[in-house]
Amino acid sequence: MASEPTPAQIASGEFVRVDGTALREQMARLFVALNVSEGHAAIASDILVASDLRGVDTHGVVTGLRYLEQIESGLIDPTVTPRRVREAAGSAVVSNAGGLGGVGAHMAMRVAIEKARANGIGHVGVVDGRHIGMVGYYPMMAAAQDMIGMAVTNANRSVRPARGVDPRFGTNPIAFAAPAGEERPFVLDMATSTVASGKVRRAHALGLPIPRGWAVDANGQPLETPPGARDTSWALTPVGESADGEGVNYKGYGLAVMVDILAGVLAGGGSSADLDYGSNMSWFMAIDIGQMRPIAAFKADMDRLIRYFAETRPSDPTRPVILAGDPEADAFEFRSKVGVPLHRDTLATLRSRAQTLGTPSLV
Repeated sequence: MASEPTPAQIASGEFVRVDGTALREQMARLFVALNVSEGHAAIASDILVASDLRGVDTHGVVTGLRYLEQIESGLIDPTVTPRRVREAAGSAVVSNAGGLGGVGAHMAMRVAIEKARANGIGHVGVVDGRHIGMVGYYPMMAAAQDMIGMAVTNANRSVRPARGVDPRFGTNPIAFAAPAGEERPFVLDMATSTVASGKVRRAHALGLPIPRGWAVDANGQPLETPPGARDTSWALTPVGESADGEGVNYKGYGLAVMVDILAGVLAGGGSSADLDYGSNMSWFMAIDIGQMRPIAAFKADMDRLIRYFAETRPSDPTRPVILAGDPEADAFEFRSKVGVPLHRDTLATLRSRAQTLGTPSLV
């Protein structure tokens, strides 16, 4: 399961358990107070709280609070509606028009599913995009429709290439989901950097060190004190590098470039080289399994594959072998029952924002 606060942290009030439904409604009301439509607010808040429930705290309401700031500063236009600007039988391009990124991404995945239902495969690119939150949310939309889903998104420069020092591409995450029968769906959601940039921000906010290998300074030396502001004086490392930064590994670097091509170059929204802070282009794909083979047979094979990995003899008997997505699924089951653990500073900010914007405090 994703990391949970200790009982002492809960008892001291450092973290407070908050009901997921109330948290979702709170975020929606804050968005509406800033001129986001009720429909768009419901979509954006669901994406954010789904992240918190799955233990991906860096992309939950703490990110939603950043969206509120970006709306107020004019970086995000709360009033626009995404629209299709190019379309073919199996593909489309959606303009997010600079609005909330999750709203455009949600529309794009719905369109990809619609195209897949008609043609077997559908894929959609998003231009004029913004941050879309937890990327795994979107392939899970397809998996819920008995489809395979995939999503990628790029970002402005924060990660160095292999053998490089300067940041040249974003964390460029990849997410994939496939349904199963009796077992959980398979969900892979990963950054192509060693860690997502939100983990460095979180460590900085909490005054915690970061492990060697997460980031390097302007000379390529490993950092252990997390930087604050996002600038060119430091860079994240691509996944696969050694902790001392000396191991040259092209896997994460190559995957990041692949994401840039799919998310930025394919639809023309822009690659990492073109993006300013706050801009994120995305690409979504859905595959209708039923047009390849009976869905029941696919799910039975998925169950068998998942169990095959789960039955692997563990190196530590106290820690069974897990599959990608298991910690997040465990967190979702647990937090749906006991609540989302919010840091007291985040909770205080939510309450302050509600008061400032004249909307009820629900958490």
